[in-house]
Amino acid sequence: MGAGRKTETFYATTPSTPAQTRTNASYGTYSAAARNLPEDELGGVIFGCKHNTMNECLSKQLFGLPSGHISYVKNVKPGMPLFLFNYSDRKMHGIFEAACAGQLNIDQFAWSDGGRIKTQFPAQVLISVKTQCHPVPESQFRSVISDNYHRPRHFYFELDHAQTRALISLFKPAPVHDVTNKWDPSKSLQYPTTKSYLNPGPTKSEPYTKDLGPFGVSSESHYVAPYKLPDPEGEYAIASRTSSHLDEESSNWDDFDDVMTKEGTESVNDDHQHINPPHEELNDTVAIRRKLQELYVLRQQDTQSSNDAVDSASDKSMPQEAQFGAALPTDPLDSTPKADTPIEYLTSLGKCYGNAELLHIINELSKRTRTVEKQLIASEKEKLFLRESVKDTERRVQQLQNQFEKLQLNYNSLAPLLGTPHDNVEGPSIFLLGGYRGSTCLSSLDAFFPREDRLVPLCPMRSARAYAAVAALQDHIYIFGGGDGSSWYHSVECYNRGGNNWMACPRLRHKKGSLAGTVLNDKIFAIGGGDGSEVFSEVEMFDPALGRWIDSLSMRQNRFAPAAAVFNSALYVTGGYDGNMYLQSAERYDPREGFWALLPSMNARRGSHSVAVLGDALYAVGGYDGSNRVSTVEIFDARANSWRIGSPFSIARGYGCAVTMDDNLFYIGGVNDAGETVNTVEVYNERQGWSMSGCQSVGGRAFACAITV
Repeated sequence: MGAGRKTETFYATTPSTPAQTRTNASYGTYSAAARNLPEDELGGVIFGCKHNTMNECLSKQLFGLPSGHISYVKNVKPGMPLFLFNYSDRKMHGIFEAACAGQLNIDQFAWSDGGRIKTQFPAQVLISVKTQCHPVPESQFRSVISDNYHRPRHFYFELDHAQTRALISLFKPAPVHDVTNKWDPSKSLQYPTTKSYLNPGPTKSEPYTKDLGPFGVSSESHYVAPYKLPDPEGEYAIASRTSSHLDEESSNWDDFDDVMTKEGTESVNDDHQHINPPHEELNDTVAIRRKLQELYVLRQQDTQSSNDAVDSASDKSMPQEAQFGAALPTDPLDSTPKADTPIEYLTSLGKCYGNAELLHIINELSKRTRTVEKQLIASEKEKLFLRESVKDTERRVQQLQNQFEKLQLNYNSLAPLLGTPHDNVEGPSIFLLGGYRGSTCLSSLDAFFPREDRLVPLCPMRSARAYAAVAALQDHIYIFGGGDGSSWYHSVECYNRGGNNWMACPRLRHKKGSLAGTVLNDKIFAIGGGDGSEVFSEVEMFDPALGRWIDSLSMRQNRFAPAAAVFNSALYVTGGYDGNMYLQSAERYDPREGFWALLPSMNARRGSHSVAVLGDALYAVGGYDGSNRVSTVEIFDARANSWRIGSPFSIARGYGCAVTMDDNLFYIGGVNDAGETVNTVEVYNERQGWSMSGCQSVGGRAFACAITV
């Protein structure tokens, strides 16, 4: 009945900057069928049943609800007042109290047609009877929990303390009926007399107790302090209801009725053997208990008849004090020897009264109990073995992953010595620098040849880096800024294509990552970004003639994770994050004008995207809009001074690389909406649109830099 809502969570690199991460999805647990009261405000809980399930609830001393209700059932504490609502006659039964903390799957086969399928109601709690009372019709209790009604016949099951006290006050104690009678919906409510879960008190020295639960299954439970209902005016006094009606999504009680009666859909028969207590044996155990109760009642009646006969014969000769003492009610079990376990106790009872039938039943019960205990022990051993197997497999997978990464790094460092320079391949190539592959930050430099689907490793960088910017100038490739996931860099490295080596260059003026870079008029520009505490609008420029970075004219807006390109001899910057939201805006710097000019805004907000020039237009590709990855493409027409929507690519992604080569636009890698690294390359051609290239050599890579040389 509860519904999970999928929400994408991005951890920000700083409290004030956008998230630039390799994250995966997380899921909310909000239940539409719950009021979601805080744990300290939860005073009681109503559970549901129908005529055909109520007997099992009471015989097993177990209440349950669908899994969506675990959001508040888990807050049930031992001793908390509980109630049972019968949908068949719309009556509330009580007063019960929790015998353990609420949890999942105390009995995973309850209310499931003899245990052939797993239960539809795993949010469960063991109960005991606090006071045997007459049921209360809906016409009486409706006014007490009126704030819980969100539809004429539907209400929430969570009760605050005032509602709990008021509901308890409606119940009137009922006389104790013969325990041998079977429950009948038309009669007063009958409760089982089987002793329920006992919560260990704080004076116990043992850290936990181990009892035979109402299903004949041994259960261990750590001590939980008994729940006490706050009652400022006396125990279970009536208090006025003051909280307002909660306007939440309504739960469908009719669907709940259907679930309570239908046969489940999850079969327990599969390729693996499940070791669980046979439910036929559990049902037989219940029958044996009932038979023991009947024999006990008959023995009481025989004992009482004998006592009455003796009393009538000796009344005349007994002193008054003795007659008074003989008239007092006595417990026929008081003379039974005490025993440490229930089975030993019952055996002593049978021997005491010499009842052969009782002894036979006790022996059968003892055999079945031992069988169930053996099956439980075998089941626990199997589960322990499977857990250890899973852990061992995970360790081996991680070891293989680490070995692969080491081999990849060794290969990258040795490849330049193998004598395979990329210059022996005709035509330009795409250089891929750094980024992430899985959880590993890369220092690699690779030449990618799409025509041949070939990746040639070159001399790796001096340090692993992602979130960086790249620019090519005079047969050299510069990479600057970025970080390794724990700190930002201001270092700059330069790759010499002729010598296949790297050298250090003058540093940026500030540490920064998620910046954009490009070359205009033989000068390198480092644009925007952030340093972990601030989002920048600043632009730094490197002039080879000066041999250092200097401040250039700042942009109009702060931009973290923007994209930039040179188009029509001017510098264009689009999107990014300003510290509050992702941007649609774009601006242009023309050195002939000497200032930044705002351009028409894009149709979509986007950051961590890419821009590339193809033909006579500027393309803004992919990215992240603050909620989702983006698969749209926008095209800026300088002559019309406007953006238009282009053909979308197939996989929504951000943090990828867009470059142009041979009249084609390549979009490489990135992260998809599931937070997974993408290992595909998509290609755009103005005549044919987008298509998958089929290239496999690049592999999964994100947060990298790419440039065509």
